[in-house]
Amino acid sequence: MNKIKVYIYSFLGIGLIVLLISIISFKYIYTSAKTQLWKSKMESGQRECREIGKLLEQQLQNGVPPSKLIDQLQQSIVNTDAQSEFVCMYNRGGIELCHPNPALIGQKINDYNSKFFSNKDASPVPFNKVLQAGQANSGTRSFPAEMHRSSQIVNVYPVQGTDWMVAAHANTEVIQEEFSDLYKQFVIVILIMAILIIGGCYLLVRMIYGKYEKKAEAEIQQLDSKVNELTALNKQLLLSQEKLQEQAAVNIPVAEPVNYRKRIVTYQKDEMITLDVEDIALFYLAEATVFIKTFLNIQYTTNLSLDELMRQLDNTVFYRANRQFVININSIKTIQVYGNNQLRLVIKPEAPEDIVISKNKVAEFKKWLDR
Repeated sequence: MNKIKVYIYSFLGIGLIVLLISIISFKYIYTSAKTQLWKSKMESGQRECREIGKLLEQQLQNGVPPSKLIDQLQQSIVNTDAQSEFVCMYNRGGIELCHPNPALIGQKINDYNSKFFSNKDASPVPFNKVLQAGQANSGTRSFPAEMHRSSQIVNVYPVQGTDWMVAAHANTEVIQEEFSDLYKQFVIVILIMAILIIGGCYLLVRMIYGKYEKKAEAEIQQLDSKVNELTALNKQLLLSQEKLQEQAAVNIPVAEPVNYRKRIVTYQKDEMITLDVEDIALFYLAEATVFIKTFLNIQYTTNLSLDELMRQLDNTVFYRANRQFVININSIKTIQVYGNNQLRLVIKPEAPEDIVISKNKVAEFKKWLDR
């Protein structure tokens, strides 16, 4: 495969995996953070109105007049941002006693002013009914569409010994904006992390692939070298075989001593048989017996050892491949690379086992082919 395609596919594969993991992680983390933020707002409002209610109770017990406490609370909350989070106080009749906007003080909340969705009860009730109940409660307060007011998280807490209800409000639109900011931050962080992970993984894959690519290139070069060497050997073998065949065809004597063995006498049962040396494909040693195999794939035995045969045979035609085999050059079909710098000879007819030229004899074998 093309190197560039490998890099592109690696990049796309890593990118897709990281993208899927990022989307799943983002949904889980954002949902958890959103839930936690909402819970935090609710608990913060509960804590704030409870602390103010407890403080008012203590001051009442210390003899501070109720009117003075109302004035002090109003002074502490006046002009605070009523659009986000604020504290106010009602009485159980639904009349505003304290509010950041002084113009709203004295107004009464009726049944149609707003609905309250309690965290404890799924069905909404008018907010003034919650105040009339005089119990601590938490939920969401929504307003009619014509009032153009955002819903609010509301926590109410009764001040013991009075008909006061301290209320902590949090505008849901502001909270949604915080959720939106949180969402954007998560998206940015996830995108940066995804880019860094994809880039890091891509570089890592490229480094690893590059390392193995260099190793593979070196092995390919080494293999090419062996293939070229093997091709040269097979060509050399073919030329040697053709040369011997031409000499035999024109009856040209080779430039070697002429006292080579021409025939071998052997026995098959009680019959004496004479074999022409040129018809013998190989000699091999097995179980302390030297066997003869002809080109017709007929097998005989001889009392001669392989060492004796090599002294008596034409060494331009026969070669001692190893301690087990003596082969005729014309029986070799092809030469293959085998193991660590060794050669394997494929012959016809087939030998009883692999004929291997050890690496120590490779040079000698090449020289024999090149005669």
